[in-house]
Amino acid sequence: MKLSRVLATFSVSFAATFSSAAHADDWGCEVLLCLSNPAGPMAVSQCVPPIKRLYAAIFKWKPDPFPTCTMATSQNGTRSYASVEYNNYYEPCPAGTSALSSGSNAVQGTPAQVQAQNNAGWWGNGPFTSFSVGIGDGAGLYPSEDKPLGKKVCVGNAVGTVNVTVGSNWEDRTTYQVGVYDRVAFIDQSLNGFAIKVFINNNLYRTIRPQL
Repeated sequence: MKLSRVLATFSVSFAATFSSAAHADDWGCEVLLCLSNPAGPMAVSQCVPPIKRLYAAIFKWKPDPFPTCTMATSQNGTRSYASVEYNNYYEPCPAGTSALSSGSNAVQGTPAQVQAQNNAGWWGNGPFTSFSVGIGDGAGLYPSEDKPLGKKVCVGNAVGTVNVTVGSNWEDRTTYQVGVYDRVAFIDQSLNGFAIKVFINNNLYRTIRPQL
């Protein structure tokens, strides 16, 4: 099964492909095809029963294993498949960036710019350089009443490091080592922590957040 070809002509060939997959692998292939539909997992009427069955199976106190489709393995060994994460409140970082590791510091610009701004804050009573602290990729983090989740920090190419000093006065100052990057982006927490990830030929194709 070349799932990428199915996706390219989804609206035209779905019915025939769906029937063929259902005959060969039944539920697992039905689920994979429906999750791969860019219009939505239940945008096609034939997808409603298998996707409802999927949600009932994986979103319960003791979830069943995620169904698989053996037909979705190509001759060169690449696979198309889907999986579920139960505590994933963040979307992937934008292309060209990656998640800043937990506890690491980051700021956008050049080392000279950041250092000049920080010096101006101390010597000219201006604003101090602000920086962001990473939380990792967000996997396994979940919100609570006393500890809401922060933003996921995504960074581009590292261009250096600087020492940034913050504080209200000389006696209250603290110095941090901060990584400087050519790009810093932020991902807000999603309201729904359930994430189904669809992979085509081993590459992440899309992330679905079911509305249960």
